[in-house]
Amino acid sequence: VYTAAEFENWGLTVQHTPSYTFVPTTVAGLKNLIKWAKAKNKLVRAAGYRHTWTSMYSQDGEIFLSMLDLETATTIPDPSSILPSKDYRGNEFKGIELETQDVPGTGGKKRLARIGAAVTNEDFRRWAIANNVWTVSLNVVMVEITFGGSNALMCHGGGIRHKTISDLVRRIEYVDANGEHQSVTDPVQLKAAAGSFGLLGIITHITIELDAMTYAELRPLKQDIGLAIPPPPNFKVPSAISKSYTPAELEAARQDFIRKAETSYYSEWFWFPYQPKAFVNCWDDTDDPSGLIDYPTYPDLFLQWLEGWLGGVMNDDPLFRALPGRWQAVIFSSLAMLSLPPNGPLNSRIKTHLINGLHFRRGIQNMRVRDMELQIPIPPLASDPTKPDWTVVQRAWWDAIDAVYADPEAPMRIALEMRVMGDSDIIMAAQTNNTFGTVSIEVLTSMAAVAEGVWDPFVQEVATRWMNYTGPNGAYLNTRPHWAKEWDGMKVRGTPWKQYLRETSYKDEIPAFKDVLAQIGQAQGWTLQDLKERFSVPLLDDLFF
Repeated sequence: VYTAAEFENWGLTVQHTPSYTFVPTTVAGLKNLIKWAKAKNKLVRAAGYRHTWTSMYSQDGEIFLSMLDLETATTIPDPSSILPSKDYRGNEFKGIELETQDVPGTGGKKRLARIGAAVTNEDFRRWAIANNVWTVSLNVVMVEITFGGSNALMCHGGGIRHKTISDLVRRIEYVDANGEHQSVTDPVQLKAAAGSFGLLGIITHITIELDAMTYAELRPLKQDIGLAIPPPPNFKVPSAISKSYTPAELEAARQDFIRKAETSYYSEWFWFPYQPKAFVNCWDDTDDPSGLIDYPTYPDLFLQWLEGWLGGVMNDDPLFRALPGRWQAVIFSSLAMLSLPPNGPLNSRIKTHLINGLHFRRGIQNMRVRDMELQIPIPPLASDPTKPDWTVVQRAWWDAIDAVYADPEAPMRIALEMRVMGDSDIIMAAQTNNTFGTVSIEVLTSMAAVAEGVWDPFVQEVATRWMNYTGPNGAYLNTRPHWAKEWDGMKVRGTPWKQYLRETSYKDEIPAFKDVLAQIGQAQGWTLQDLKERFSVPLLDDLFF
């Protein structure tokens, strides 16, 4: 227990001082804590690595639960991905329990696993590699994140066939507002419980549907920016990266982009500012383990971790910050492209466990960044409403690039990243109802750009462009922010984004979400008012209460 320990999140956008910080390790202890908090009328919020940029944490004078020990949660650089695993015996939130029977009707291809909320992606990755039988089918790239954290805000991976991590959940276990350990397994109720922002209670365990282990066939590619994702028709490409291509070359590139987006197991594109090439990370999986390697291999694994740490050092160095913003961006982006595969024939074709393919970069935790990410629905074609219109994806990509070149202050100094993914069945997921899939697109920068005051105007400009896309009927697409990224305080066509979410983006989903929570509470002995008093924060009050 820590008294008046100052809290800050990883992105340094939230700071406060809770009255007490607890590091729970048992369900019994957590139950007693919530009962005590109820008696003292205290708000309780939990977090892991603290990667959420929005203010969804505890408050001044309230109770904060760190699901990780404070050293692990706050140390940068974080050595967990390069050192042997710690001994977590006795910590009930760190276990992985595989069920003994396959999911019925899946032909031995799926199995449930009960995963503690404090299990990190690195913990699970090591477990999956050691067993070489089961894996999650999707995940974020970062290994320094807990399952409880990625589930609460409906995080996601890439690939048109994949939904969110929360869509894989088959059971949620939590300690409720009365301090009782409860569970939810009903599929309808899980649509709210598996993505509840921490409002349901303190999540203790998540049962997830795993896939039989397959192997990622990575084919990393550094491709001309004009061909990786060709610009949409009549788009004026910034002169600094404009190249002349024949109509046949552009059409071939467009078809190749669409093929990757529509068929790849995993699909992701990066552009590092002012670089002439994009990094394309699209791949498929196979059942064949021949030629398998543990990727990234040593010494590359350590070098990736070291690159992240050095990036963090540069991020904070006053001499580096004294350089012009564009120089900073070019240095970061050049080093990024240099470090990524392929580097000649050595690593142009890589076969590794699927979970290693999902977590293909290590050491990301070591460099703090700022991040704004939107989920844009892929609309139907005006000429054929049964097919997706990929020009919206092309426009979103190129609008961000154009915004970078239009701003002489170089506000985006890290990356533009885009993934194509599916929709979601989770009520409050940003991808819900996106029939043809979702383009998940984000811009990232260094802490120096934020300190200079150039980041906030830039992300507002980019968000304005992305929020103004329309479908074939002329109506605005229901583009929504990633809940964990930066959006609070920004505006959509003059309306504060919180208000826009409440009145437009989720006008149907918010009542549905609250109705399902109320149904769960009626059966389990609590009310929505109990959730508000025990587990909510001002941001969530504005949205739901």
